[in-house]
Amino acid sequence: MTKKFLGLLGIDSARVKLAWISSAEGNKFAQVANEFTQQIKKLGPADIKQVA
Repeated sequence: MTKKFLGLLGIDSARVKLAWISSAEGNKFAQVANEFTQQIKKLGPADIKQVA
């Protein structure tokens, strides 16, 4: 539902990620964060228009 809402705002759903990671999974958090950062860098700057 959040991705649909962001789509209405003109934000690409590929720029949103939800991952369930417990506090005991530090390595998994780092891996997910690094992978998502690389994905966002490949997408380039967001084309979001500011509404006044």
